[in-house]
Formats: sequence, structure tokens, C-alpha cells
Amino acid sequence: MNTTSLPPKAPMTNGTLASVLVNGEADVPSSPAPISHSLQEVCALLHAQVASFLSAAPEDDVTRKTQEQARISMRVIEKALDEYEFESLSLSYNGGKDCLVLLVLYLAVIHIHFTQPKNRRKEFPKSIPSIYAKPPDPFPAVSDFVDYSARLYHLDLTHISTNPGPDKRQKSHSNPPGPPLPVDSLGPDGGGGGDLSNNGKKTNANNTNHTNSYQKTLDKPIITFRDAFALYLSSNPHIKAIFVGTRRTDPHGSHLTHFDPTDHNWPPFMRIHPVIDWHLSEIWCFLRSPHLRDIGSCSNGCSGASEGGGAAEPGTTICTATTAPLRYCEVYDAGYTSLGGVNDTVRNPKLRYTDEHGEERYKPAYEMTADDKERLGRE
Repeated sequence: MNTTSLPPKAPMTNGTLASVLVNGEADVPSSPAPISHSLQEVCALLHAQVASFLSAAPEDDVTRKTQEQARISMRVIEKALDEYEFESLSLSYNGGKDCLVLLVLYLAVIHIHFTQPKNRRKEFPKSIPSIYAKPPDPFPAVSDFVDYSARLYHLDLTHISTNPGPDKRQKSHSNPPGPPLPVDSLGPDGGGGGDLSNNGKKTNANNTNHTNSYQKTLDKPIITFRDAFALYLSSNPHIKAIFVGTRRTDPHGSHLTHFDPTDHNWPPFMRIHPVIDWHLSEIWCFLRSPHLRDIGSCSNGCSGASEGGGAAEPGTTICTATTAPLRYCEVYDAGYTSLGGVNDTVRNPKLRYTDEHGEERYKPAYEMTADDKERLGRE
């Protein structure tokens, strides 16, 4: 764990403190991930790994339930790809554990969809339309992981900075009451600075660092999640449905189904929730499965084989060169269980303990299995 990526007010973990700059932001240099695989190859690699996970004999009840949840989620994604043109689908991605599960399964199903005989004449997509509704004060480590995974998984990721008000509903995919902020008042970056350049990817020209200070957010208009999606859809009117990593145990998630059209004052689109019924233990069972590996750690020269053991078709190689586990955002290993911004997220107190030297430490997030304790680190 790189402790310099933790927020400045974070307590000690494993006997070390985050280094802090003048703005209270940790100095975390970004290390771009080399892209050694096309999206088509990435989808084939992940499909092979997911298939291996699903075909393995479950070693316990959690694994069995996780396999069943993965199959259900994949059927939901398959239905979405059958009912919508790929170009009209997008993904809400923030680097968190839930949307990472969704992303891995989505890419695996894309491989299935585009290799079906009826779809073989369709051109395989080059990138994944996606949106990142970014908090005003993101963790530097989260920003780094979002950038890493966007490159690795070929996300055409639009960044839109939010500045939600004190109402917690304005920080989520829920449907808060009240009129939305007019799109034309948001500015091109959803916050008064930035552009939609860089090949259509969202950049924020006013953010030379990963985060804004909390005080700066008070000087901007309130920009909720709903406003961010309104801005995104106004620039991408062809998007009709968006995959969202909401789970039933999340705030306002109890009433959701796999397919829910927006209501209240949200812009119209279909919200798709493939992982809605996953439990916390199942999320971590999947992400930490030995069958899932980090495809970013293999090179262009990695060996490949078809799923049946024979020679692989071009663009469908299965990596056998990497044994590194699937990479997820490192802040989870420091005791954070639910990610928001620096100013409203702390380590989960249920994971705190004192070691034999009297030092305060935190267990990693995957050691928590109680869904109702997951958000105790959110203020």
C-alpha cells in the first residue's frame, strides 16, 4: 500500500502517515499503464478468466453464491446487449469495487456477444463509452486507479466533476426531488472549467492536481450526480442506457430492479443494475479469486491458447504469462470499505485494531463481510 495516496486527515495505518502537500493533497505520481492488448483481446482474456471461475468447483458457500450471482449478472448484461445497440450503452465507473466487478463481467459478456454467429459481421468495439461522476475531492489513489483501469480496459471515460450539496441523495444515483440544475449553467466541465477535448474524454482544466480543496467546492454551484448525467447525456444524446454498479444494500438501492428507467427530475435513460443483489462477501470473493488475474502485468509477447487448448484465433488469446492477482484500488487495503471523497470518507472503524506494539492499524476491506457495516466509514 502506498501510504502517500491516503487523505491528509487519515489516522495512522501500519505505523505510517500520509505525506501531505501545501493544499492537503498527497503527492502521488501517476504511472501510466502500458496498453498491450486491444479491447477485443482484453474481453477475450477476461472472458476466459471468468469462465474459469464459473467452472471451478466451489470451495465454500460464499464461492457458490458468488458464481450464481456472476451468472445472473452476465444474463442481465446479455439482455442489455440484445435490446440496445452497443453504441447506445454506457457505463458509470468510479474505480470502486462494485463497478469493477460490473466492468469485468461486462467485458467478458462483450466477448460472448460479438463472437456469436449472428454478430460476427459487426465490428468489435474499440472502446467502452463510460462516465465518471467525480466527487469534488477525490482520493488521489482513486484517481490514479481510475486512470489506470480506463487505459487498461479501454474506457472512453468522460470525467465530470460534481459539487453535491449537503443532502446525501445528491451524491448518489438516487432520484432526489427538486429541479435539476440547467445544463447550460454548468459550463463544459460540469463545474465551470475544462473541456470535452482529448478525443472526447472529459478533462478538467482547472484541476492541475487530483483534488480540489473542500473550500473551493463551496464557491461553486451545487452540481449533483443527476446534473452530471444530464450534462453527459446532452453531449452524448445517442446514449439510451447506462450500467450502474449500485447494490441493494446501498442507500436508495432497496427498491431497484435490474432495469429501471429514471424518474423524478433525472434525464431519461435506462439504469441497468447487473450487480444489484450482490453481497459484500461476494464482491470480494470475485475480485480476489485466483482465477482472475491482472492482464495489465502481461506483455505483448504473452503466450496465448484457445479455451479448448488449441491455437487461438487472432485477437482472442488467453494470457498464461501473468500470475499477478486482479488489481483493485489500493485504498481498500488500508481499511476503507466505501469510497466517496476525502472530506466525507474515513477508514471503517469496525476494521480498526491495535497491534502488539500498541500501534493503531486497520484490516483490509475484504475482511469485512457485514453489508450493514460497509458504509460506516462514510460521513
